[in-house]
Parts: sequence; C-alpha cells; structure tokens
Amino acid sequence: MLATLLLVGNLSLHPCSGASGYWCGTLTRPLDSAHRIPGTIAIGFTWLPHARSGSASQGTIVAAEGGPGYPSGASRAGYRALFGPLLQTRDLLLMDDRGTGRSEAIDCPDLQTGPMTLPAIARCGAQLGARSDLFGTDAAADDLDALLSALRIGAADFYGDSYGTFFVQVFAARHPARVRSVTLDGAYPAVGGDPWYPSTAPMLRSAFDRACRRAPVCAALGGSSLERIGRLLIRLRTPPSPIAPAELAFVMDSAGLDPLVFRDLDAAARAYLDARDAEPLRRLAREAAQYEEPPPRDPREGSNGLFVASSCSDNPQAYDMGLAPAARTAAWERALAEKRRTNADLYAPFSIDEFLAIPLDYAYVPLCQNWPVASPSHPAGQPIPAGASMPNVPALVLTGDLDTITTPAEGDAAAALFHDVRRVIVANTTHVTAVGDPYGCASGIVRNFIARRSLHAQCARTIPPLRLVPKFARFISGVPPARALAAGQRDRDLRLVAGAVDAASDALARAGALGMTEGSGLRGGAFVSSTDGERTRIGLRDVKWTEDFAVSGTATFDARTGHADAELHWNGGNLHATWPAYANAARATIAGRIDGRSIHASMPVP
Repeated sequence: MLATLLLVGNLSLHPCSGASGYWCGTLTRPLDSAHRIPGTIAIGFTWLPHARSGSASQGTIVAAEGGPGYPSGASRAGYRALFGPLLQTRDLLLMDDRGTGRSEAIDCPDLQTGPMTLPAIARCGAQLGARSDLFGTDAAADDLDALLSALRIGAADFYGDSYGTFFVQVFAARHPARVRSVTLDGAYPAVGGDPWYPSTAPMLRSAFDRACRRAPVCAALGGSSLERIGRLLIRLRTPPSPIAPAELAFVMDSAGLDPLVFRDLDAAARAYLDARDAEPLRRLAREAAQYEEPPPRDPREGSNGLFVASSCSDNPQAYDMGLAPAARTAAWERALAEKRRTNADLYAPFSIDEFLAIPLDYAYVPLCQNWPVASPSHPAGQPIPAGASMPNVPALVLTGDLDTITTPAEGDAAAALFHDVRRVIVANTTHVTAVGDPYGCASGIVRNFIARRSLHAQCARTIPPLRLVPKFARFISGVPPARALAAGQRDRDLRLVAGAVDAASDALARAGALGMTEGSGLRGGAFVSSTDGERTRIGLRDVKWTEDFAVSGTATFDARTGHADAELHWNGGNLHATWPAYANAARATIAGRIDGRSIHASMPVP
C-alpha cells in the first residue's frame, strides 16, 4: 500500500495529484508580516525526496521559477531533468511564491483574460486594495525561510532561472545563513538596476549581427544584419506598412525567448526590402504577439496579477512610487520628456517612443504608473534591506550570449554582487541555458557546480551557432536549389525538393520552439504536432513554403538522437530527407522521385 502521508520536519505532506514521486504540502503564513492587514495565506510547496532510500540526504536543492507569476511547482519535470543524478542523494524543494500556483494565486480577471493595459493594471490594484503591497519578493523570500524552518532544513543549494534569479538574490541577502551555494541562470541584478534597462538596445544591436556572422548562409551575404534591419525599420516608418515599428521592436526584444526570430529576421527583412514580400515579417509579428497573450485563464498556472504586484513592489522605477497615481503619471511624463531630450538614442535603432510602445510587461518602464501607493511597512523598490550584502558562498552565473531578455551585461551586474563567483557565457543560446538544455552543456555545468563546487565550462564555447534561413522566396523559382548528388538532375527538381524540405523543417522548428500542436505553413496549408517528450511528429497537409508549391507528409524529430526525418509528397513527387538537428551548418540528405525521375541531393537546413 502506498503511503498517504509523509512527515518532513513539522509538516505532513500528501502525494501530489498526477505527479509520481512528488509530495505536496502547505504552510500557513501571516498575510502581512507587519500585521497591518489581518489574515493568513497558505503557501503551497512540492517536495521530491532523494531517490536512494535508506540513505541520509546529502542536502536540499531549492529551485525558483521565473515570471514573476509562474509557480515553481509547475516546472517540477524540468527541474527533475536538470538536476537528474543529484536527486539520488539530494532532496528537491519547489515553493510556489505567494500569489502563484497553490499559494492563493492572484486572479485579476482583466489581466488574466485580456491584454496588459494601464486601466487593467489600475483595476487589479483596486481589487487588491490594501493588500497590493504584500506580494513582493521580500515577502516570498521570508515565506521560504519559514518553510525551511518548518521542514527542518538548514542551508540549501539554490537555483533560479529568469525572475527566479532575482528571488534567489533577495533570499540570499535576507537569509544568508540558509544558503550553501547560488546558481543564477538568465540573471539580472536585485540591487542597482537601472529603471530604463539601458543594456537592452546594445544587446539587440549586437546579437543579430553575431548570429548572422556565425551562420554561413547569412555571413556569405556580407554587410551587417543590423544595417539591413535598420533599413527595414526606415521603410516601416512610412505607411502603409505590414507591421508597425513597435512590432518590429517587440519581435527583436522577444528573440531571447524565441530563437526563431534569429532564424528568420534577416531573411524576412531582405524579402520585404527586395521584393515587398511581407508574409515572413508578418508571421514573426504574429508569433511575438503570443508572448503578450494572457497566461492560461486559470491564474494558478500563471498569474498576471502577481506579475504586476511583484514588479511594482520590487523593481526600480523612473518615477517615485510614493506619489499618488495621478502625480506619478505626471512625473513619468516629465521623466520621459527629459529622456527624449538627453538620450534620444537610448533604444536605437528605435526611438524611445517606438520601443516603449511594445507590450507593457516587456517595456516595463511605464508599467507601474497607477499601481497603489505602498504602505510605509512595505516600501516599494526595497526587497533587500539597506546595507545587506550577498553571503560569501560559491555562486555561478550563466547567461546565453544571445539573451535579449536578461542581457549578459545584466548577468555581469548580478555576478558582481557575489564574492566567490563563477561567470559563464554560453555561446549561441538565448534566455535560460540549463533547463531543457538540448546539448547537455549548461545543465552539466550546473550539476557539477552544485555537486563539487568546481567549474568545467569548456563546452559553453562549443555550442553550435543558430541556423538561419538563407532566403524567403514567394515562388519556387526563387528558392535556392538543393545541391545535386548525381548527374543530370534538373534545376526545377532541385528547387522543388528544397522547398519541400524547407516547409518540413520550418514546421518542426515552430512546433519545437513555440510548443505548437497545430499551425499554418508560411503561405498556406496546415500542420499538426504531437510529442511524447522525446519524439516530435509533424503531419503536414498542403503546407506552402512558397505560394505555388504545396507539400504533404510527415516529419519527425528525435531528441535522443538529435536527428530529423521527413517523408514528403506532392503531385508527381515524393522524397525522404534526413538531417542532424543541432549540428553547425547541418545539411539534409535527400532521395526520392519526381515525375519518375530519381533525385539525390543535399541542402543546408535552417
């Protein structure tokens, strides 16, 4: 008979529903540590005991999820995969921060079901009322300290990704005796941040050129990817245009979350500049917009209300959060006018107004204009007590060198807060390097650091470059032909097989990067996707990479082997193609028949 209760420290845990091996529990905490507001809040957490039964635990790993707004417990599978063999002898603790997941998730209906606008933020603040200042990272960090006491855990090893890096820093500064080591993945500093986020634009300017230089199909063009994107931006400023300049800014800013932007943008810019072909550009804008879509309607899966409450409690602002909202908005307008006057190139190549017109949860700077004034007991912007510093413990800070979300410069600033720090820049990767790591590099660095406090990071320089689309063509006659591997093959046949493989690889890339279960081809048709966690299978139905050629069939990616295969057909043609998914400058090998003619070819696969 399976146990129904597990006693850990002073707390009784029960098996988590639908999660084999995990135990769930709650800890009752005061809602307000200053006791200004009465009441309590239930803090939910997930516990995975070390797998080697009969042996004493060698310690506890505490992992903190990003957002803010996403519960750490919901990411248990990713953390279990990351820490892997360490969990034979170490326990894993995941706490849902107050206002997320099973810790009484904040539900602001307007923010949960619609776009993040200033009026919706004001309504959320009014809904929370006097509780609006009780969901900062300081309160969540103190909850975790109380939870560790209740579970009778002393010092632990901490891992945080994205916003989780901010949480870990705040916890470490507030409760240094609880910390054995710190790992920050996709980090930004909890102390000394600039409310205008000035490292963003330099990162955008350098990252796209860097990705292009490393991809042979883009490097061969010569010139600068940023120069081409800049010319595109100038063109977009003259209506009518297929997307607004702010949409292009959002596309570029979201590249850290979506490597497809790096894959497509240079070729999409050329398609519009050279042939007024706007569809690749429009698709990137549509896909970027998904990051502004509200999280699932169930706030326990992702709370936008908590995102705002935490951000407005924690982050440095360009205006005084102690002002009443009306006066704060006026202060914001003055600060904005001054920034336009003194530093108009802050977000170049975009104007300040173009860049700050991206969605509020990415622009950040104007986000908190009308959030309620915090009480003196919980002043905004002070999650770490004045004079506090980080504990002198081993720290590891990782950043992808193409991360536009938490830039390498922000990671440097976070690393500078620690005394005994290892800094790793992971080549050709974007935001958060270790969770879901397909190369086994960053994840191995993290495990080795936690287990041995040593750094073996040579692999961080060897991650293969991102593969970029060579060209978007409206018609099959403009598709770069595959390279013939046998004599006598026709040029059009080689273009047809290239268009077919491009359609299949494009669908696989989007299903993998965006988690799509269904989608459309670039210029028509549809695909459906399914996965068992290791194999992703795509079914294509009349998918069009170009307007005049539709292909159907299947494509499969196997994460265990890192290879993709496709069986594709169209009227008069069929082929089989295979290619390595992660190799630098990967080429597909293609064999098949077109109108009775044999085809043997190879081609670069984006």
